[in-house]
Amino acid sequence: LPFYTSSSSSSSEDNNDDVSAEQFMCKDLLQLEKLITLCKNQEATPNINPIAALRLISISLLLLRQSISRKVIITDKEEEGENRRIISLLNYLIQSIFSSTKNNKIAPGAVDDLQTYRPSDYYMNILRGGKNSSSSNEGQRILPPSWMISLFLCLRDFVIYYRDNSANDKEKGASMEVDGATNPYELELLLKWCCMTILHLASLDQDATTTNNAFSQLQDGNDTMSSIPQHQQGIALLASILFIAPSTFSQSWIDEEMTEFLQLLAKQNRDNVNTPSGSGSLLWRGIFTHHLSFIIAFGCNAQKPSKVDQMWVTALRETLNSHECSVLHHTVMQADAHDEQSGLYTYSIPVILQYTLQRHHDLATLATFAARGEDISSWIVDSETAKRETSVAESAATAAYATDDMDVDDDVDDGDEEEEFHAQSVQQQASQRGKQSTSNATTRYSRQDLQTLPRLDALYQTKSLRDKKTTIDRLKALYRETRGNQIEVQCMTSLAERMGKGQWMLQLSNSVFTPTSSKLLAPTPSSNGLVPSSQLSLLQNRARECYLSALSSVLISCSGIKAGRNAASPLLAKLGFHNPTLHGLWERSSQNVHILASSAKNVNTSQIVALYELFSSFCDLFSHHLLAVDDDEFLERYFSNDEERSLVKIKAGDVVVSLKKILNDLYWVNPVLAADISNVTNDSESIIRFQRARLFISGTKLWNSLYERWCRLYRNVTFCDENSWWFPFLAGQHDKNPIIHSQVTTFGDQNDDDEVMEESSVESLDVDEGDAGGDSLASSFLDPKMARVLTAIPQAMPFSRRVNLFQSLIDSDKLLMQDEEDTFRHMMMNMDNPDADGEFGGRVRVTIHRDALYNDSMEALNPLKKKLRKKIQVTFVNQHGATEAGIDGGGVFKEFLDDLIKDAFIPQTTGNESEEEEEEVRSHPDFFSVTPLQTLQVNVDSDGDNSALSHYEFLGRVLGKAIYESILVDPQLALPFLNKLLGKQNSLDDLKNIDPEFYKHIKSLRYMNAEDIKSLGLTFETTTGQNAKTVELIPGGSNIPVTKENVIQYIHLVSHRRMNIAGSRQTHAFLHGFRDIIPAPWVRLFSAYEFQKLISGDDAVQGIDVQGMMNVTRYSGGLHPSQPIVRWLWEVVNEMNPDQQRKFLKFMTSCSRQPLLGFKSLVPAPCVQQTRLMEDNHGNDIAEGSALGNIRLPSSSTCMNLLKLPKYTSKAMLRDKLLYAIEAAAGFELS
Repeated sequence: LPFYTSSSSSSSEDNNDDVSAEQFMCKDLLQLEKLITLCKNQEATPNINPIAALRLISISLLLLRQSISRKVIITDKEEEGENRRIISLLNYLIQSIFSSTKNNKIAPGAVDDLQTYRPSDYYMNILRGGKNSSSSNEGQRILPPSWMISLFLCLRDFVIYYRDNSANDKEKGASMEVDGATNPYELELLLKWCCMTILHLASLDQDATTTNNAFSQLQDGNDTMSSIPQHQQGIALLASILFIAPSTFSQSWIDEEMTEFLQLLAKQNRDNVNTPSGSGSLLWRGIFTHHLSFIIAFGCNAQKPSKVDQMWVTALRETLNSHECSVLHHTVMQADAHDEQSGLYTYSIPVILQYTLQRHHDLATLATFAARGEDISSWIVDSETAKRETSVAESAATAAYATDDMDVDDDVDDGDEEEEFHAQSVQQQASQRGKQSTSNATTRYSRQDLQTLPRLDALYQTKSLRDKKTTIDRLKALYRETRGNQIEVQCMTSLAERMGKGQWMLQLSNSVFTPTSSKLLAPTPSSNGLVPSSQLSLLQNRARECYLSALSSVLISCSGIKAGRNAASPLLAKLGFHNPTLHGLWERSSQNVHILASSAKNVNTSQIVALYELFSSFCDLFSHHLLAVDDDEFLERYFSNDEERSLVKIKAGDVVVSLKKILNDLYWVNPVLAADISNVTNDSESIIRFQRARLFISGTKLWNSLYERWCRLYRNVTFCDENSWWFPFLAGQHDKNPIIHSQVTTFGDQNDDDEVMEESSVESLDVDEGDAGGDSLASSFLDPKMARVLTAIPQAMPFSRRVNLFQSLIDSDKLLMQDEEDTFRHMMMNMDNPDADGEFGGRVRVTIHRDALYNDSMEALNPLKKKLRKKIQVTFVNQHGATEAGIDGGGVFKEFLDDLIKDAFIPQTTGNESEEEEEEVRSHPDFFSVTPLQTLQVNVDSDGDNSALSHYEFLGRVLGKAIYESILVDPQLALPFLNKLLGKQNSLDDLKNIDPEFYKHIKSLRYMNAEDIKSLGLTFETTTGQNAKTVELIPGGSNIPVTKENVIQYIHLVSHRRMNIAGSRQTHAFLHGFRDIIPAPWVRLFSAYEFQKLISGDDAVQGIDVQGMMNVTRYSGGLHPSQPIVRWLWEVVNEMNPDQQRKFLKFMTSCSRQPLLGFKSLVPAPCVQQTRLMEDNHGNDIAEGSALGNIRLPSSSTCMNLLKLPKYTSKAMLRDKLLYAIEAAAGFELS
């Protein structure tokens, strides 16, 4: 061979040395081919040194690949002819290599430079003696695979070239089902040579002991490529090449060729099994797929691959690069077509799927939006429409986020108290997040960093929309390019639709989570012993990990704070109700809670990311699952007593506690920041932070779903203790002054007009209003971490602490609304305008006739609207028209409000009174009706009375005023009505809190057969109210019969009508008035049952806590706890029945219910004052023992919570007089 030195290429006109060298090499190779052909024609046997042959093979392959890269081999006949001659030479050289070097070993020093393209350097080194060219047994080694890999890559280049430039139309290429009659000459030879190479490598891997030891290394976790035989790496590389474009070859020819190849390979295997007849054409793809997935699983992620192994891995990655979707699509199609080989595909497909999703972000984006039920097939064809829709949605989310940012900036700038919470910017926080991973509860963050949950969710959704837009643009550009790109895009879309529709993912889930069959792990007869059971066992565990990672990628856009946002998702519908999937996810999640809850640093990046993905997937699926599970089913499946505990695989209490530990870290210890979502990069730390943020959102969704269920079941059964919801730090007493006083008043526009609500707007009331006002509430708290917790998961703080915070909010608002000094200043400034009325501060004086309590109250107080938050000073006029002498220092108003709420809320109509009697009993209609559970809901019979809406607004303000002034009242409201006050949507299970019997009957329809349902003669209509008015549930519902197919829809429509539509106008009016006094975000600190406590106290306490009241009571007028009269007093109170105890409390404090947080929270503290025992006929005190004296009754000063107790001489006298006083229900007079 000539030496291709720089001098030999100096004749090139453009001084391009590489092109000249390539031309000279091509010329010499053609001369050599001519010489060999001449020798063969003369029946001579040319002999080429093996070292020279390897050099010639490498050069020949280089020239062929260079020719392919120019993409002119079909159109340039001269170059095509030269390539044919070079291939002919290659055929001879390869045959000579495999035949002449039986042992395939040469001297170690002679092969170091085989990858160089200039042979002159190599040969000159040998001539100079720089390398040892002598052959010896000592130090011999196997030929390096560089030229072999070049051979595979040359085949790959030709396959891709013919796929992209064949005459077949696009549809045939995309379907990959073409069965051409002939194959290109080059492809056949190159494929045969690759098979010969694999057979050659297999002959070197005959030591089964070594192979088994290698597999044991993989089993022990040593992911090294040296553990995998080279011939299997060759099969994997060949599989990737053939699966890129299977239509390039004639299907019948390649089936026959690969079957023959595998037969030869099986003969070299010690466990040789004859090929079963009739299965050859189905055999090779399954085996190839297995080896491809095995190398991907254990080779591509090897930690310390050798130089030789790295060459195989690099070649495989380069081959798969940009072609993963084609390979995966072909594999999936073959798995569908050949169920008899499912054992070979079962654990292979998840591995290839996960590898593809990791490297094809566009595929993950397509799949995740397909999982949401979107039509992704139109994205490429009708990309303008999809792009426009994405742009609109993104703009809306971005605008909302920008508005929030401006609000945040305003909040941050207000007050010196907040400055200590300002930290670094979002970008700075992201860069230094690693240093803060071990932060404790004292670490401080800015409001910009710790944005509220709705804002973070908006950021998350915006990121998904941007990914969608980017994917549309990129795929559209790809689709317009080469035919290969078109095929790849079509394969990508097809795969994404498969994943999004859920059925295929369900099949994969069945495969990886169903207990393994021994048949799957046993060598199948069709594998000819080429797939060891040890490999299948290893691949099984890795396949499960890969499937979980792939599932997480597909579900990523289904994460969000609303469980019902993706209710139409076909993927969630399939997997959310697949028990093996849920159980498998929970089993693996629950085992690693301690890692996620502590942000462990001793866990590698890939493992921690996988754990976050795993738990997020479980949260998304289980949240969706709970949407369709009623309370009875929930308790049956996820709650059990100690005897049945081992039978329940997912225990609701365990899920609550596990999520609490994780969310405590994500919310409090090492909180998620806005930058974790907005600034996502490809580095490992950023990926971990994003997955933490995703779990933050999905975990909160599930935790809140479980909490709503817990609250609904609270009165009957609890699947966990109340303290299971509390964060450790928040369970203590901290933050004596957590409120920013200047920002506490968050009253927005409440539409003060008196417009009547139209029927068409009823549906708009059914939207969950839980997000509105969250930021305004968050801005009221000094600590942004606490603000985030209280607006997202208030149950993480004990109820008593939340009540204190709620009271702090009210107290701060009172500083503004009931400021007497401000009133005086306003009066002085408006002396010339006596009619001017200040917006804030001061008090309002009203006169109320006791026999016209409601009408006077409505007339005097309802026009105040928001100003009802001022102090109200009440003067009573008794039944005789005389003004009562009592001066309102707070006690008179408390009694007034208590009596007004009883009169307005508690229905008096029993159905037995005559019209005149009813008129005497009540001056207004019943605004509420009593449910079978003895709770109150709005009277739906008043739905057509527009004039009644103003009354409901007034009642809302009255109830709000009671809460505002911490006055506990009697009404027990129905749970669905409380949910509406909290801005929540009612579900089917809430129906039992209105009418348990009706709930039982309508729920039974689900379990009836078709004939029984038909026999009921039901249609899509229902009756409402006491008048049994018939309404259609859907348009034309009276003509649509209820069947087994639509009975679920009927059940939910009926329950929705009764709980969310019926009485919605009255509820909306009530809510309108209530929010004039209590802003909506404030009450969302509580659940429905807690809100009822806030209204009427703890109903579990019968009567009053006598011991608690006695412990805090003070004494004056010479009384002491050790005196007999004091002991008699508490003994008498303790002996009273609950109703008498409440009357005693009202007599003393004007409120019949004890304080929500106990008597220790009563201000001022209760006090008992001793007075003289006797009085004359004019009420004046006289000395004890006087014959003309009368025994005095107890009296009270309710504004001071003061009981005035005469010095009774016996316990019996004290009892008689005290009971007489509290039962008399007298008005306020002077004592």
